[in-house]
Amino acid sequence: MSIMNVFDVSLVDFPRLAGEKSDNGRFNRAVAAAADRVLFVPAGVYELDETLKISNLCSLLMHKSAVIRAVAEMDYVLVYDAKNHWLKDKDTDFNLFICGGDLDGNGLASCLMLTEFHHFTLRDITLRNGRKYGLRVQDYGHGYELIANNVYGRCYLPGLAGNVGISINGGDSHYTDCIMVDYTIGMEVTSGGSNRLTRCHVWGGPLPPRKEGEDREMLVDSINFKIAGADTLLRDCYADTGKTGFLIEGNARLLGSAYYNNFKAFKLDDVTVIRHRKGKLLVADCYFTKTSPKATVYDGVGGVIWRDNIYNAFEEADMPK
Repeated sequence: MSIMNVFDVSLVDFPRLAGEKSDNGRFNRAVAAAADRVLFVPAGVYELDETLKISNLCSLLMHKSAVIRAVAEMDYVLVYDAKNHWLKDKDTDFNLFICGGDLDGNGLASCLMLTEFHHFTLRDITLRNGRKYGLRVQDYGHGYELIANNVYGRCYLPGLAGNVGISINGGDSHYTDCIMVDYTIGMEVTSGGSNRLTRCHVWGGPLPPRKEGEDREMLVDSINFKIAGADTLLRDCYADTGKTGFLIEGNARLLGSAYYNNFKAFKLDDVTVIRHRKGKLLVADCYFTKTSPKATVYDGVGGVIWRDNIYNAFEEADMPK
């Protein structure tokens, strides 16, 4: 296979120029050269002091060890705006993507915003230390069909409590094998319909407490999955050590999913597996384990369809009515 069948432009051909103190300039030049094509980012650490914006339908192929890191305060490390996608009509390229690499907000920025796409692939990427968001999918009326696979979010810097790993405002998208660690809200659907979350795992606890005697930083008011919107399907998803496993605020189905609280390691008590605030809800073939004294299976408005679930260590009095 010719190398030109893999990518068209390489960042290695765009070095920093004299006087440039960050990698913004070289990225901007490389992105401009790769309009409607593919830019390769080799292994290495790249420092940005302002948001990198892509709006020319350049796709990114990043080495697995390519790290793009914020070194100054900014809204996002990377904003990908595919609005020109809509101007292509019959010549639209439906294979836009960001693949590989590590976007590190470094506690100074959110990692990635995607907007205005019409079929887009995001895969094999790490979203690290996002100040407000790891990934924010923002639909302005056009964005749909995001295929997100093997997206790994992780926070290890203190002071980021209250952030969100993946925030979804849009519809008709599939998120598979996404893992969020120590974001206060792991994955949320704020609006939109027909989103599918499959084999997604959210868990918290590694970051220590902010003050002695408190819950660990990212477990305070933590929510593994926060689901609004319409017709959200969670299949084989795992809520692991959060104050609330599944906060349901729209029509949703939980199929083959699970909740477990690592009480022995992280001492989080008074947890709720499902907190149901609005919408129709089906819960089927799920597995919920009680590990802490004050654990509750269900708190909500009722009207849930329960089918063939396993309640491990919960007693009759704990069962959802």
